[in-house]
Amino acid sequence: MSDSSDRIWVRDLSADTEIDESFAVVSVDVRQRRGGGPYLAARIGDRTGEVTALVWQNVDRLREIMEPGTVVAVKGQVQRYNQQLQVIVRKAEAIPDSSVDDDIYVRSSSVNPEELWAQLMQLIEEVGDEHLRQLLFRIFSDPEVERRFRIAPAARSMHHAFRSGLLEHTISVTNVARTISGHYGIDRDMVVAGCLLHDLGKIWELEIGSTIEYTDDGRLIGHLSMETIFVERAISELEEFPAETRRQLLHILLSHHGEFAYGSPRRPKTPEALLVHMIVNLDSKMAGILEAIAAGGADDGAWTPYSRILERHIYRRRPPNTSENE
Repeated sequence: MSDSSDRIWVRDLSADTEIDESFAVVSVDVRQRRGGGPYLAARIGDRTGEVTALVWQNVDRLREIMEPGTVVAVKGQVQRYNQQLQVIVRKAEAIPDSSVDDDIYVRSSSVNPEELWAQLMQLIEEVGDEHLRQLLFRIFSDPEVERRFRIAPAARSMHHAFRSGLLEHTISVTNVARTISGHYGIDRDMVVAGCLLHDLGKIWELEIGSTIEYTDDGRLIGHLSMETIFVERAISELEEFPAETRRQLLHILLSHHGEFAYGSPRRPKTPEALLVHMIVNLDSKMAGILEAIAAGGADDGAWTPYSRILERHIYRRRPPNTSENE
């Protein structure tokens, strides 16, 4: 097993090679073989990606070792099956938490969090509505909110699933929505406030270590509910905050997932809420498709592995003139 300077990253795995490396365990399922008997199907990874890991022998023992959220030293072989790489695990040993460098297993935003936070503060300063501006400053100047928001991921796996991913996603959504709100002549300040706050609850829903996991509150309450409760409480502490502004802002938070089937307790019923929902969806999907294309690594090909967020394989090859337009 190597240190970070010469380790074998997931992106560099290739078929028909032996592997002796440490990986974070993302998920584990006990399944039944066709001929009888259990086996383990796991997802293991590092900051460059994830790969399927299969355990055919010593299943009971290795199931106790390969707990989601832990880091294990894996010995085995990389194989190709159905055009996808997988690791056949022969041996796995737990690595003590004290010896784990979380930065190896969960990547960080490519943009400096200080720069992103400065952009967020600038977006708040440019809000013209004094009530919304005061509310935003009140929320984001809270030391605990700032500490959590700076490092939080935007999701566990689907999009912006990395340290400071929430901050990067929030800035991207807000910048795009500001531009489009002007095109449609709707309330830009309300759109900006909704964008900046739409995933605030993620700072309590998710926790980040060697993997990204849901908190108990995240599983039981969820980020939409938590952020709505928090923002409602913050509004109640402000004098003369307009009731209509409160109503429409909370509606954006509760409806930004768009449909009941996606966990949204309300569907968007104002132009501002509809725009926030659609830009949030656009940004997450674009992040997903661009990350899939960029994750080719040593095993690059025309098509990506199946993308869960887009529910399809993605064609990697770019138009011939792409570099000329960048």
